[in-house]
Amino acid sequence: MSMTFSQWLSHSSDTDFESLVRTRRDLLQPESPTIPSLAAAASSRIGVSRGIEALTSAQLDVFIDLAKSARTSADINVGENRHIDNTRAEVVLPRLRDLGLAWPSSETTWRIQSEAITLLPTSAAESARAHPWQAASELDSSIEAIPTTLIHNSERAAVAEVISSLRGLVDELASSPISRLTSGGISKRDVTRIGKTIDLGLQQTITLLLAAKSLRLIGVLDDPLDPQWTASDDAADVLEGDRAQLWAALMTSWLREPLDVTQLAAGASANERLTVLASPKKSLFKGFSQSQPTMPLLRFTILEILHDIGHGSSRSAEWIHAQVLATHPLIPAHDFAMTEAILHTTGAFGLATTPLQNSGHFGPSRFGVLLARRLRSAMSAQAAHDPSIAPVNFSLESLEVPTDVVDAVRLGLVDEVETVLIQSDLTAVATGPIEPRVHHILRRFAVVEARGQGTVYRIDATTIEASMQAGINAEDALAQLAEISAEALPSTLSFLVQNTASKLRRVQVAGARAVLVVDDPVDLDVILSDQAMLPAGLERLAPTVAVGQLGPERTMHLLESAEHHAMLHSPSGPVRKRKVITQAEPEVHLRKRARVDDAHLDDYIRILRSPGARAAPATSTDEPLGHMDRLREAAGAGQQVTITLADSHGKERLIDMLPATVNGGRVRGKVKTTGAEASLSIARIVSVDVVEEQS
Repeated sequence: MSMTFSQWLSHSSDTDFESLVRTRRDLLQPESPTIPSLAAAASSRIGVSRGIEALTSAQLDVFIDLAKSARTSADINVGENRHIDNTRAEVVLPRLRDLGLAWPSSETTWRIQSEAITLLPTSAAESARAHPWQAASELDSSIEAIPTTLIHNSERAAVAEVISSLRGLVDELASSPISRLTSGGISKRDVTRIGKTIDLGLQQTITLLLAAKSLRLIGVLDDPLDPQWTASDDAADVLEGDRAQLWAALMTSWLREPLDVTQLAAGASANERLTVLASPKKSLFKGFSQSQPTMPLLRFTILEILHDIGHGSSRSAEWIHAQVLATHPLIPAHDFAMTEAILHTTGAFGLATTPLQNSGHFGPSRFGVLLARRLRSAMSAQAAHDPSIAPVNFSLESLEVPTDVVDAVRLGLVDEVETVLIQSDLTAVATGPIEPRVHHILRRFAVVEARGQGTVYRIDATTIEASMQAGINAEDALAQLAEISAEALPSTLSFLVQNTASKLRRVQVAGARAVLVVDDPVDLDVILSDQAMLPAGLERLAPTVAVGQLGPERTMHLLESAEHHAMLHSPSGPVRKRKVITQAEPEVHLRKRARVDDAHLDDYIRILRSPGARAAPATSTDEPLGHMDRLREAAGAGQQVTITLADSHGKERLIDMLPATVNGGRVRGKVKTTGAEASLSIARIVSVDVVEEQS
């Protein structure tokens, strides 16, 4: 006779049972140490889904073959089924048993959890095409060595460059705020313009923008008429702090970022445009719904694969992508472009490097190896503390750069330079990471041409003209550049500045002057005769109107100091100081269920194996998981059940049914009184009672 899952749990060997319990720690509930509750949790949709996510591609292929066979027969004779590779199945079945996805129902047959049939691609249409992880192609499996000196130089240069790029990005938004669209984001045209200014590509610019938003370095200007993305009030202090800590915060933010830059750059689909810095209204990933966040899991997996390649070696991006799909075949990020974009970002962040002659190969840097090793340890520690992250053993909270990695990065950073070499070809060369104050001066008159451990700026007529149009004269410009120059300024630069100034000097725009308007001419007489108001240079244009030589704010100060009551004219109401609101995700407090920790696991297993925990009395159940387990067992045994069903108004009615299948949150079967097929929602079932007599 075939065994149901709960029957197999009750009669399995101690070794098999303990292996299942230790593998599926996420199913154990301290408040209910019984076999029926364990069986119900394992056979639920979320329980089966988490088990499937822990399968490799080779294991998943066998399980899909079993699921296809289960569509026609609940009991699968693996040895005699021509659609299942018997050799591969012998290797995989113990793993499926440990995950609670399959179990031996007799000496020759196996059964699987029925929920797997609806979760996996088992239809004829889905079976007709290859799955993404099965795409056969000739992979470049070659291994290329990378010299240690090259790795050390490239990782240090990448860390210095990404910090410099982040500073430049925030500087650009501080000097040129970007209007927020109705969706809350900014357009790709603006992102491209920022990227050109700081010498970065579209995808890397998007990556830094998302990180800057997450770190609250940028926010939205509090202006109801024109909200704009700009630098936050304390961004300058954060960016001028410890560079290693800044890099670590940037890495943590990137590892946890839920969005994918390739979709933001190209759009989620042909008909859907996505704007940067806006939160998408729906999931960007189609297919199997993951219980783990997709992009953080993908980035962590790639770091692990890079670690396993080994320090000093490199593999092709295609080979690394194949390893990702072999490890997590159902991850929605199947597109090779996603893996490639992450690999390029790891190189830009100093976690990976490439051989000089082959930019398509990637290998880990010292920082990348150390970070991957520490993250693995953090995941293991988190799994021991919180067993609910089993069986994938991945936790978003554990994605954090530890202190020893920060210390290693700090040792690799060289001191920031405070002077640059301005050459006659109008390039300014910083021989190392540039000090923020020097960078602020240079970016007024130059654009970044190249970054690395050093930075090259180019000064041209356009940049000089833009700075002068902002109000800097020729003398001030030359004085500021001379202050940060290691040598005397070249004559070509002086000529360029003076020539640009002479062209612009033909038309000059002065600051606005204050206009005083009074209700009574006598009030204006008193103000004009006051000696304290002489610095304002007031000139009467009409009995109640005078114009001054100073701006409105300065004139207001003079009026207040001379005790003349006045107010600033404002067409839109009172003047208020604008502030920057940083975008932060709302805090979500999750109530985590208590789990069975390592100290109590042996006692928990002993309780489960006791005779009292095995007995499953045939009485009505009181929770959906119990309903599903009872209905599955009745369907497998061909037993009739009496279901108490509640309608939308809460009114209950009894239905006698012979259940056939239980999946997708519904039970389907034949109603005894009418003989008709029916499909009932398990969420509306109040109780399930098994009728003793066989149907």
